[in-house]
Amino acid sequence: MIEYARRDWGKLVFLIGSLVLFTTTLLAEEAGAKASFGFWDVMLMPRVWIGLIFALVGLFLLNRKLVSHKVRLIALIIIFLTFSAFWLLPLGEFARGMGMHPSPVCAVTKPALFIKAGRSFPIVFAAVLVSMAVMSLIGKKLFCGWICPVGATQELVHRISFGKKRDKKLKIKLPFKVTNSIRSGLFLLYLIIVATAGLSIYEYFNPFEFLHWDFELWGILVMLVTLVSGLFIFRPFCYLVCPIGLLSWVLEHFALTRIKLERAKCTDCNICVLKSPCPSIPAILAEKWSQPDCHACGRCIEVCPEDALHFKRSSR
Repeated sequence: MIEYARRDWGKLVFLIGSLVLFTTTLLAEEAGAKASFGFWDVMLMPRVWIGLIFALVGLFLLNRKLVSHKVRLIALIIIFLTFSAFWLLPLGEFARGMGMHPSPVCAVTKPALFIKAGRSFPIVFAAVLVSMAVMSLIGKKLFCGWICPVGATQELVHRISFGKKRDKKLKIKLPFKVTNSIRSGLFLLYLIIVATAGLSIYEYFNPFEFLHWDFELWGILVMLVTLVSGLFIFRPFCYLVCPIGLLSWVLEHFALTRIKLERAKCTDCNICVLKSPCPSIPAILAEKWSQPDCHACGRCIEVCPEDALHFKRSSR
């Protein structure tokens, strides 16, 4: 299990502080010189290294079993505000470095459009995509669970209760084979349409567009559908549509840390299955290598009465 001693936290704080200072200086210099960003310049944009901080904090909290229902609620609110609204604050270059462009969905889909058009795509897309991949490899779904504002919004909405009896009927868990087939089919269709017509179908149902806060009618409708469906289905956009969700699911198989079962302690009470909102728990209990998306919410760890579930280094 990954352990973080006090001295390790000291090193981490020092590293983060140095990175903040260096990035602030870099942005100020480049803003004055109006120089174009290179790959590593983009990697040091605030949205990238602050995202890494959030991922590491999530990893620490999960590893130490500190993610209670209330802690997760606070984290989701902070995630949403930081990565969707912080860039609106009057903080100059720093705030602009927290902007929504390119969104995670655009970072995956736009490069193919540039290639189809015979153009080189901006390095910012590659850098953002690499940063998301790295965070997903550090810990299973750390990007989606601890950084993505659309994911946080869906999870917040899913917490709204209709009452215990109604929740049992209305809160549904769709079979992962069905949701992943739809998500994979959409991505395949996207590739075919890009190759033949040079168009992206994701532009028509991308809730990240709403977070540009332009309040265009189509963006409002897409976000509204996402949130309403989120009342009944846990992270519906993530499981049914999101190309980042699909690609990070592939990377999950190689993630350094993930939810692991301590078989000797498990009594097969299935409390974690009943109280966790995601469909991944049965596969985790069966210790399967390939599992449905786990969004690192920590709920299963919290509710396990036998302390049999842990977020720790994978042995696979």
